[in-house]
Amino acid sequence: MKNNITIQLDNELLDHLASAVKEAVKEEIPKMKDSFQKEWLTTEDVMEMLSCSRRTVQNYRDEGKIPFTQEGRKILYPRNGIEQFLSDNMIKAYR
Repeated sequence: MKNNITIQLDNELLDHLASAVKEAVKEEIPKMKDSFQKEWLTTEDVMEMLSCSRRTVQNYRDEGKIPFTQEGRKILYPRNGIEQFLSDNMIKAYR
């Protein structure tokens, strides 16, 4: 035996419910992004983060400006090292 329940919602309650769901999702998205971030980045990821070319990433690596690990031809960069590089090279506003 199957019981069906029907609930009638007026527009005001429906709008309030939709607003509450949107707010809850908006609060959770930043938390979800943090948990999905990769700990180790590829050269392509670093190029995107720094808005630079592959050659520039290689220069930063060769000059010891950014940390990396290498196994054979595979090169990976720790996310926190790249974020630290960005922080260290940030120019403060004058005013």
